[in-house]
Amino acid sequence: MFRGNWVNRSIKRVILILVVLSVGGIIYYLYDQAQEQDQAQVSSEPEATSTGEAEIEAPVEDEVSFDIKMCESGTIITEEQLNRKDIAVYFQSDPIEGEVLERISGRSYVDNPNISLADLRYLKVLHYNFEHQTQVGELIVNAALADEYKDIFRELFEAEYEINSMHLIDDYWTGDAAESDTASIEANNTSAFCYRVITGGESLSNHAYGCAIDINPQQNPYLSYFTGVPVWSHPNADQYIDRTTGYGHVITHEDVCYQIFTAHGFTWGGDWSNPKDYQHFEKTLE
Repeated sequence: MFRGNWVNRSIKRVILILVVLSVGGIIYYLYDQAQEQDQAQVSSEPEATSTGEAEIEAPVEDEVSFDIKMCESGTIITEEQLNRKDIAVYFQSDPIEGEVLERISGRSYVDNPNISLADLRYLKVLHYNFEHQTQVGELIVNAALADEYKDIFRELFEAEYEINSMHLIDDYWTGDAAESDTASIEANNTSAFCYRVITGGESLSNHAYGCAIDINPQQNPYLSYFTGVPVWSHPNADQYIDRTTGYGHVITHEDVCYQIFTAHGFTWGGDWSNPKDYQHFEKTLE
């Protein structure tokens, strides 16, 4: 009987010791975890500067999700691809060389005594098309005006101004500069440089120097009034001869395109007396 009681008491002591050890182990584990969390919080807090204020790192800007220089003209860009925080990176200017040089040699550019390749720049820009999609466009302009052109098209893009297309005139080449200009206009294509003479004349156009551009030519036709009534060459412009209709993409003094180009010192062909070239903006080099 005595021996049985002693055994029972021994078992109870062992159980009590095990319980105490288990509880102690749990408490130690919880204490150790709390210490680690405190240390992690201290290490993650910003360091104080010499002024005593905490220095917080600036957030990392989103990276550009595509390189516009690698995109063909006419490529549609989705909103997810755009870095709206740095739109300026999508308006680029480069010397005329490589594939671009091959495209224009013997076409829109020929050897001449008036303007060299070094005087020109190839631009890639973004614009909204007539479906209001973001689209890649391309231009060749005078090197002295390249930065202004980049600023102008960035401002047009920020204003969500729509331009049907912007391809080099060489994409419409027929073998003749004047006829190729006609083909580009028939496609309602916006273009700038082409080494050619003025329409209906013999002197060089400002397009030949990269100092002029034609915007949405279907909606903004070239009109002559030498017979007393307007005369135009492109049937696709018939409904846009009346400039008071309020149709979209028609350039007027109230149009943002007119306002942006003239703010940069360009003059508008719509202000000429005769002919009137509503698509045309140009700037004289200083």
